[in-house]
Parts: sequence; C-alpha cells; structure tokens
Amino acid sequence: MNKVDLKTILKEADVADELYNLSGEGRDDERFFVVKNDMGWNVYFMERGIKTIDKSFNTESDACQYIYEQLIE
Repeated sequence: MNKVDLKTILKEADVADELYNLSGEGRDDERFFVVKNDMGWNVYFMERGIKTIDKSFNTESDACQYIYEQLIE
C-alpha cells in the first residue's frame, strides 16, 4: 500500500479528511502525517504543536499500514 492507495481506502471508509495529512500541505495539527525522510518513512500525530505519536518505518507500505490500523481498525 502507498499513500495514494491509503487515501482511497480512507475515503471509501468515510474517514474524515481532518484526521490525516498525506501530502504534507495544509493544516499541520490534530492529524496523522506520513513523510519520507533520509532514514525511511515517518508517521506522527501532531497535537497542539507537539508530536504525540512518532514512529519510523522502513517502507511506505509499513507506514501506511500503521495509519490504516490507527484510523480503520
């Protein structure tokens, strides 16, 4: 799964857009993010300007799976 797949799955499951940001653009608080970095992929949740969840993954698929599990399951 990649970010495009994840976005489609979240839309189909009626998960509110306000709960995630897969593009890195726009509002940057109170939602999950997935970003590529030099070490792999990072998933974090910003709450009031503080990362309350901050996890690293080797692959985009693993990062997207984590967000899926947090928002769907």
